[in-house]
Amino acid sequence: MENTHTNELTIKFGGEGNIKVNTLTEFLANYKELLYQINENLGYDKEDLIVEVSPPENGSFKIKIKPKYEKEILATLGNIVATTLSGLLLVWLTKTDEEITEKEVKEILKENQIEEKEVPKNVYNIYQNTGAKQRINQTFVVINNDDNITDLKVEKDEKQIVSIPRKDFNKYIEIPESEETFFIDAPQTDILTDEAVLIVKTVHFEGHAKWAFIFRGYPIKAVIKDQNFIANLKNEAFRKGDSLKVMLSRKREFDDELQTYIVDQNSYVIEQVIEHKSKQDSNQQRMDLD
Repeated sequence: MENTHTNELTIKFGGEGNIKVNTLTEFLANYKELLYQINENLGYDKEDLIVEVSPPENGSFKIKIKPKYEKEILATLGNIVATTLSGLLLVWLTKTDEEITEKEVKEILKENQIEEKEVPKNVYNIYQNTGAKQRINQTFVVINNDDNITDLKVEKDEKQIVSIPRKDFNKYIEIPESEETFFIDAPQTDILTDEAVLIVKTVHFEGHAKWAFIFRGYPIKAVIKDQNFIANLKNEAFRKGDSLKVMLSRKREFDDELQTYIVDQNSYVIEQVIEHKSKQDSNQQRMDLD
C-alpha cells in the first residue's frame, strides 16, 4: 500500500508537566519560517505551500506540509520540503560551525538514510544562509528555557530523525556575544545595494514580472528597474546560464529575537545592469523573448 504520509513531521516534547505557551508558539514560528525559506530556495513562493499543525497530543504535535496547487510539478514538493528540514536538523546537530562542504552534507544525510537526489544540495545551500542556522539555533534556545521539557524528538513518517535529552540542549546553542553587541543599535530596516553577479534562470519581459536568477547559490526573483536595459531587450539574445553583473538592492529587516538581519526574499531589485555575458554553448537553445 502506498504511503500517503510523506509530508509529515512529528515533534515531541518529553516531560510530565505542561509546557509553556510561548515555548510552543515560538518553536512553531521558527519551524514555519524555515519551511518557507526551504520552499523559496526551491524556487517557489511561500504562498505555494500550506503548513498545517495538529493540536498537541501526549506532548507532541504534527506539522503537515502540502502544496497549495495540484500541479504535477508540485506533487512531491511537500515531501522534499519536509525531508530538507530533517536534513538541516541533522547537519546542525552534527556540525554547528559554518565551515562545511557539500560532500560532508551528503555523507551526514547518507548515514541517516536520507538519499533523495535533490535534498543534499538543497540542505547545503540553505545551511550557508545565516538566517536558517539561527532559526534552528533559536529552537534550541526556546526549549532550553522551558524547564518542563526533558527531551526533544523529531520524526518524519514515524521514523526518528532527532532524539536529544535535555542535558545535551546546550551543545546545540550558539550565542555570539560580539554579534549581540554589534547589532544593539542597528536600524530595524535598511536597503542593501551592492554589485552582484546573477545567473539567468528564467526571463520575463512583459509588465512587471520578475526574472528568476541564481545568486550566491540561491534562487531569487528580481524586478529590473534599469530602463535602458529593458529598452534593449529585443536586441539581445539570452540563454539559461547567462550572467548579469548588476547593482542589486534588497530590503533587510532586523530580527530582535535572533539579533541579526533577515533579507526580505520578495524585495530584490536590479537597479542597473552593468554587463551581460552570454553563455557560450552552441547546444543551448536561445530563450524566446518574442
